[in-house]
Amino acid sequence: MELAVYRSLRHWWVFLVRGILFIGAAIYMILSPTISYAGLGFIFGFVIFLASIAELLRVTRGRDAANRTRHLMLGLIDLAIAVILMQYVGKNVAILRLMLGIWFLIGSISLFDFSRIVGKSVLLNFVGVITAVVGLFIIFDAAFSSVTILVFTTIAFIITGLFYSWLGYSMKPD
Repeated sequence: MELAVYRSLRHWWVFLVRGILFIGAAIYMILSPTISYAGLGFIFGFVIFLASIAELLRVTRGRDAANRTRHLMLGLIDLAIAVILMQYVGKNVAILRLMLGIWFLIGSISLFDFSRIVGKSVLLNFVGVITAVVGLFIIFDAAFSSVTILVFTTIAFIITGLFYSWLGYSMKPD
C-alpha cells in the first residue's frame, strides 16, 4: 500500500495544474463579473474539462490498479459534468446550479480522500467541509442570486486552486 502511495506522488504536477487552472478562472471571474456570470456554465465546464483531461492523463501513467480506477471514475465524472455545462450554457440556471453543486460535493470527497493519502491533513479536511457546504448551498438554496453564485464560485475556485496547488507542491519529490 505504501508503495502505491509513493507511485501516485510521482504525478504531483496534475494537482498543481488543476490548482493553476482554478486560480486563473477565479481571476478572470473577478475581472469580468458580468461576462463571467453569463458564461459561468461554459467557464466552469471548460475548467472541469481541462481538469478531467489532467485526471485521465494521470490514469494512463498510473500503475496501481485501485488508484487508476478511482482516478478514471473522477476523470469521467468530471468529463460528463463539463460536457453538460458547456452544452447547456445560458439555457437553464437550475442545471448550472445543480451541476456546480454536485461538482463541489464530488470535489469535497476528493479532498477528503487526498487528506487521507497525505496523512490526515486538517487543512484539507477543513477545505473539504467548506467545499461541501458551498455545494449544498448551491444545490438547495433557490434564492441564491446570480451575484451570490458568482462570488461563491470565485471563492471556491480560489480555495480549491490554492489547495490543489499546495497539494501538488507538497507531493513533489525533493
